[in-house]
Amino acid sequence: MAIRKDANTLTAAERAEFVAAIRVLKAEGIYDRFVLRHANANMSAIHRCSAFLPWHRRFIYDLELELQRVSGNPNLGIPYWNWPSGSANASMWNDDLLGGNGDAGGVVRTGPFRSGQWTVINSSGLPAGPLMRAFGQNGLPTLPTQAAINQVMAVTPYDTSPWNMNSNPSFRNQLEGWIGPNLHNRGHVWVGGSMLPMTSPNDPVFFMHHCMVDKIWHEWQLRFPNQGYLPASGGPFGQNLTDPMGSTPSGQVGSRPIDVLDSAALGIVYDDAAPQPQPQLEIPLIVVGADPIAAAIGVPGETDVFRFEVPAFGAHTMYTLGSSDTFMTLFGPNDPNFEVASDDDAGEGFNAQINRNLSAGTYFLRVRLYSPNSTGNYAVGVRAVSVTPGPGPVPIPELIVNGVGIDASISAANESDVYRFNVTTGDFYTIQTNGTTDTFMSLHGPNSQIPEIASNDDSGISFNALIRRQLSPGEYFVRVRHYSPSGTGAYSVRVTQG
Repeated sequence: MAIRKDANTLTAAERAEFVAAIRVLKAEGIYDRFVLRHANANMSAIHRCSAFLPWHRRFIYDLELELQRVSGNPNLGIPYWNWPSGSANASMWNDDLLGGNGDAGGVVRTGPFRSGQWTVINSSGLPAGPLMRAFGQNGLPTLPTQAAINQVMAVTPYDTSPWNMNSNPSFRNQLEGWIGPNLHNRGHVWVGGSMLPMTSPNDPVFFMHHCMVDKIWHEWQLRFPNQGYLPASGGPFGQNLTDPMGSTPSGQVGSRPIDVLDSAALGIVYDDAAPQPQPQLEIPLIVVGADPIAAAIGVPGETDVFRFEVPAFGAHTMYTLGSSDTFMTLFGPNDPNFEVASDDDAGEGFNAQINRNLSAGTYFLRVRLYSPNSTGNYAVGVRAVSVTPGPGPVPIPELIVNGVGIDASISAANESDVYRFNVTTGDFYTIQTNGTTDTFMSLHGPNSQIPEIASNDDSGISFNALIRRQLSPGEYFVRVRHYSPSGTGAYSVRVTQG
């Protein structure tokens, strides 16, 4: 069991034990292997992506096991760099732990990792001089504050499409530092020197820094136990819940995000009492047909969440009002993480508006500003759209396996079509579109439109989608939309067995 403590609270004996273990790993060549593992990883596979947090959790966990091995202490954990109390005059930068800032030329000349005692390597594994630091000299003179950490801790969900540095809302992206108050990235830039390139693990503070990042993720998981890792599927390979992560060797635990989600199962304990799961704030209810609710984005990168109830199938319009440039996403039914549609400027001015036929259930709206750096006021509402009474809801078109395909079209922006088909015999099935329209398709089931099994863009001919999966008996659902949210066009869709 690894007990991770605030680096500033370590006793003299604990500091000596940690430093000695690091130096033994350096002498064995093990430490440099960790530097190269990070330096030579595909940048887009471990940063600016959904797997950023699980990849680094596994990375520092592996080093922790090595520290325990050479120290003989099964409870030795990597200390965490508590940013709000870890500025240049903090005790963690004393000579008995990390040493301090670099000199005028950036060279570290104090502590156990000073010039002459510690040599960094480049991405080829060759010696590259002494350890370098330049505290607060690279455009970010301060470290993350507790208020900034609290702000990020309130963000949900874990991540959102497109699963990169543009994801918003996204706890992962805010913690990594591409939007919002900038936590992880700020720490690297503040230290400067050897902490700036992909060889940043050359500086032992790298592992303390990422231990703090991992601690925040751990506490967020406790606070939001129902907010799981995303994407479960449908994201880039290496980022989905059960994909093997790149540059992650076989080890004591698996190499997939799902293998490292539970800190307790990994034997990780933090010195401060882990916060108890906090009750999530009540999601404001929008009454369909009532006056819109006044709201505001008061902090850059913030996202507001609302819910509304649909008692029966019908056409509905979700909209914002005001002078702010809003972006709105619709989720449901009965699932706050299943995205139905999104929109930027279909409403008046820069307002968002989504028009959809909705079945009965609870739906969720997430509203943010188009620019992650902006703040502003807006109002949000939902209204039912009156239609001429007919025989009832239009049934979902059925695709007959091995039958003739269905001809259809995307006739409006953000429109998606839904189909169903029945599998009576377990086998491989191919669902594909045909035509000149650039289609995107997702497969859901069995016996539910909510769980996504697979999705695809261009595996078919030209810009057509194609999914081939082994399916068990049951009813499945296919959603087809244009790859571009504003695109329209004709297509056909067909299912075949074998």
